[in-house]
Amino acid sequence: MKGNRNIFYTPENQYPGMPHGEMCGDFMPFFWQGTFYLFYLYKYCVYAVETKDFVSFGEPYLVLQNGSPEDQDWHIGTGSVFEHEGIFYFHYTGFCESNHGVEEKNEQVVMRALSRDLKTWEKDLSFFFKPDARYYGNLHWRDPHVFWNEEIGKYCMLITATEKEGAYLRSGCTAVYVSEDVRNWERYKTLYAPRTFITHECHDCFQMGGKWYLSFSNYSRWWETRYRMADAFDGPYKVPEKDDMFDGREYYAAKSVTDGEKRYMVGWESIREGCKDSGRHLWGGNLLVHELTLRADGSLGVKLPEKIEKSFNTPLSIWPTERQGSLSGDADKIEVCAEDGFGWAELGRLKEICMFQTTITWEEGTRAAGLMIHADADLKKWCQLRLEFKHGRIEMDRYNRVDGDQQYLDERPVTFKGNSAQVKLVVSGNIMLVYVDDVALTARCYEIGVGSIGIFTEYGKIVCTDTQLLEQEKCEKTCATA
Repeated sequence: MKGNRNIFYTPENQYPGMPHGEMCGDFMPFFWQGTFYLFYLYKYCVYAVETKDFVSFGEPYLVLQNGSPEDQDWHIGTGSVFEHEGIFYFHYTGFCESNHGVEEKNEQVVMRALSRDLKTWEKDLSFFFKPDARYYGNLHWRDPHVFWNEEIGKYCMLITATEKEGAYLRSGCTAVYVSEDVRNWERYKTLYAPRTFITHECHDCFQMGGKWYLSFSNYSRWWETRYRMADAFDGPYKVPEKDDMFDGREYYAAKSVTDGEKRYMVGWESIREGCKDSGRHLWGGNLLVHELTLRADGSLGVKLPEKIEKSFNTPLSIWPTERQGSLSGDADKIEVCAEDGFGWAELGRLKEICMFQTTITWEEGTRAAGLMIHADADLKKWCQLRLEFKHGRIEMDRYNRVDGDQQYLDERPVTFKGNSAQVKLVVSGNIMLVYVDDVALTARCYEIGVGSIGIFTEYGKIVCTDTQLLEQEKCEKTCATA
């Protein structure tokens, strides 16, 4: 297979008109003996790829083959992997769309497969978990997530379900079933039912710092992964006060995995139809991994995983060049001032795969600042990461939003601490991954091409320190296309 094997994994190169089945998505991460096994959906089957560092990846291999149109698992959907008494269990979703509305049949059923080596799997035909129509609706019944729950002393299975009654497209809920032997499952409770979303897809539940976190994805408005927090597994689960997402509107189906020391959110960054910046977002895309951090108030932040950051170890030249406004200082301390409007300085040339980082400090009253990405000298083309201080947010904007283009901006809320923020940008092909302190925002830029990196300010003055532009020491040609 040809695809991206460097950080933003995907088994297939993206191309205009790419069929739905060729995309990959819904990564199901499992850590075992020093290796992350990333199971994922691809061509209506389940494949897997292995990595030790989220930087480089092995060759993908088939895990579960989908069935025929008459089989319950005509299309295979999301699930989870765990180990019990030397056997690996993979609970997954069996989709058969032709069963919809057919009496005594189900469109979605929880199924499972067994393995002793994580590579060779055999479907367990004796396990067939249909929607529990006593308590839940008869359609949405998928994405089983199984884990050992120390707090209640049983295995828990989270299931994407809907309440039997409720407002249209607002009955999504998270059902929990429990087992002591992973063979017999009984209903425990409805863990979360806010009457807000169509469904809660690809959920996860884990502990950090003495609290429980329930994550889920939904497609009610855009691709999004959200989370809730509680003091105990049984809840109640509450919405974090300021921000309940891990990334922007294109980060989907993220599930967590831990190596015993750190915990990561493993999801995918959506691609756009036709490889165009104006195209609608489609299901599937590239692997996107964030390391979770715990804030003082118990909410979750994210950061670039350490091994990914350390893979960028070869400095590239920084040569501050005044473009608009005034520029002073040198590469160690870059000052840009434009009290009457917009000013920017070009700093260097981006590579196909590279990382840029800096610490931006701004004078009180400065309206906005940030990065000029893939920019040319006269700004005929550019992307812009905006830090909007008074509004408490970051945004990703593009040059071609003119003449009635009403597409939304990619944006995230940020609580700026003082008048300083650390900014990191990872570029890989058309992907732009940004961290502003512990907040992430990922977007794509298809139609501009590689350009320069710069900094800007609006109605004020900024100072940039600890500025670096780095590339990886080695990157095979097969790594280059994101």
